[in-house]
Amino acid sequence: MPDITLSSRDRFRYWAYYIPFLTWFPQYQLSWFRGDALAAITVASLYIPMCFSFAILGKVEPVNGLYAFIVHPFIYSLLGSSPQMIVGPEATGSLMVGAIIHQVQTTASGDQPGFVGENAHISGVATAIAGAMLLSAGLARIGFVDSVLNRPFMQGFIAGVGFVLVVEQAIPELALSQLVEEAGIAHSSSIVKLWFLLTHLNKAHFLTALISICSLGFILATRFVQKSLRAEYPSVSLFPDRLLVIIVTTTLTAKLALQDRGLDILGSLGSSTSSIPTLRWPLQSMDEIEMVFSTSFLIALLGFFESSVTAKSLRPPKDALQATSLSANRELIALGAANMVGGGFCTLPAFGGFGRSKLNAQTGGTTPMSSMLLSLISLLCVFFVLPYLYYVPRAVLSAMASAVGISMMEECPHEIRFFLKVRGWGELFLMAAVFLATALYSMSLGITVGILITLYNLVKHSTRSRIRVLGRVPGTKHAFEDADLAPDGDRFDHTLIVRIPEPLTFANVGDLRTRLGRFGRYGTHAVHPSLPRIRIEDRCLIFDVQGLTEIDACGIQIMTEIVQEHTANGTQVMFCRLRPGDVMENFRISGIIDICGGPKYFVDSVDDALRIAGMEK
Repeated sequence: MPDITLSSRDRFRYWAYYIPFLTWFPQYQLSWFRGDALAAITVASLYIPMCFSFAILGKVEPVNGLYAFIVHPFIYSLLGSSPQMIVGPEATGSLMVGAIIHQVQTTASGDQPGFVGENAHISGVATAIAGAMLLSAGLARIGFVDSVLNRPFMQGFIAGVGFVLVVEQAIPELALSQLVEEAGIAHSSSIVKLWFLLTHLNKAHFLTALISICSLGFILATRFVQKSLRAEYPSVSLFPDRLLVIIVTTTLTAKLALQDRGLDILGSLGSSTSSIPTLRWPLQSMDEIEMVFSTSFLIALLGFFESSVTAKSLRPPKDALQATSLSANRELIALGAANMVGGGFCTLPAFGGFGRSKLNAQTGGTTPMSSMLLSLISLLCVFFVLPYLYYVPRAVLSAMASAVGISMMEECPHEIRFFLKVRGWGELFLMAAVFLATALYSMSLGITVGILITLYNLVKHSTRSRIRVLGRVPGTKHAFEDADLAPDGDRFDHTLIVRIPEPLTFANVGDLRTRLGRFGRYGTHAVHPSLPRIRIEDRCLIFDVQGLTEIDACGIQIMTEIVQEHTANGTQVMFCRLRPGDVMENFRISGIIDICGGPKYFVDSVDDALRIAGMEK
């Protein structure tokens, strides 16, 4: 027996595979630090202000959004397998946390939810539960789930969330929150709120609306200019438009005392010492777990999918770092651990973001050190920046969130045009169904509808047998192909040749029997089963099973019954191109070989089977 004892070097490699920090940190070079530092500063200047907007969506204090940029990037830099991905809060997850807080507080007391400590605790519970789900999935090695959520599903949902986000944030942008509460539609669908907005525009607060419109207009105009000039002037992407908006509006508010004119501001966020993040176990009771469980599952599912897409899109320079291989299971563990720890600090859920990760790569970030530096910068902001946020208008943060919502809807028209071009009606239906369910009712319903339609398509695809009736290719002697694709090909009287090009499992073996019966009656699957039989009884049934590389117990059972039924009716059953191995052994154990008449009816080619059947000389 060979010696499998691992050396100390092998053990280190083993642990380094699961803790990538042990791989990249020893080979880190100071020459990379400048690029990582520049990338971290750039990402911080553009995306830390957005943390405050995400906190508005999540109905927690802005500092809790900032905590997510302290904890999550640092944990991910230790465990993540994508060196350039930046982990942080996202609009979708934040909005879903806000929906949980809305529901919990309404059920508990009916009071209007506000920026209170209890909200932060609920956010921490949701984040920790989402992280626990991802960590468990990673340990169970089920990273393949990211292939279940396809692009039409995601685009429909993201566009729907963007629509919801724009409508929701239009209410504080126009200072109509109190009227919405008085009208009793605070928990209604986005369509109801949109109609309310359109019919109550005359009651908007002029100063708040003006600042919101100017802020949103500036951000959108800047984005348009950046897109136009990015190809020729790549550095234009580094312009900190959102940071500039916050600085200008905060300065104007403080100098002109606009809060005295009805402009709602953030107010005191606490002293630097009171804002230091402290770790505590977020889960206090089973009731808390139950109230956030379903939404946390959706947050985890969507967050992992977005992170997976982002990680696959990043290609670090070859001379930067010996990159660890990207692994879906290790990504699950890294994201799960980051969110579990983040939940202890009452952060918002955080995952890999495409925009900030691309920006990190474009500005010189090549290693996870940029994530560590981003965490450090965010921590310094907690100590030195929070006191200066007193006069930040809430309407400006809402306008920044609306800009995110608009960007979430921008990709949808491109996807629609593409699927119209290729006539992808099923994909268009899925996208429309998810969008309408999300926009007209709720995000939970949108996810549910998308998952149900996707699972239906998945089950339908996996249970459909792909067996084909073969006919001889015209003008050849030994070539056979799908008879439906070559209707002028040679077919054989009293003999049916069927190709099984795939493994047989419990999922598709039932459809095998159904389709085989239709082939026996009509010689094709294109005829409706209500028509009378057009084929006479076959004297020979030949299975070409070269693609039958695997068969489970249910498949063996059904195949045995099929062979028994045909031999009982006087039909000779033969198999060709069945290679020695597990499948052949299963045929022997089940008795199929004996039922067919012995090994002589298991041949190497269709030609040999036809000669035995008397159809060839």
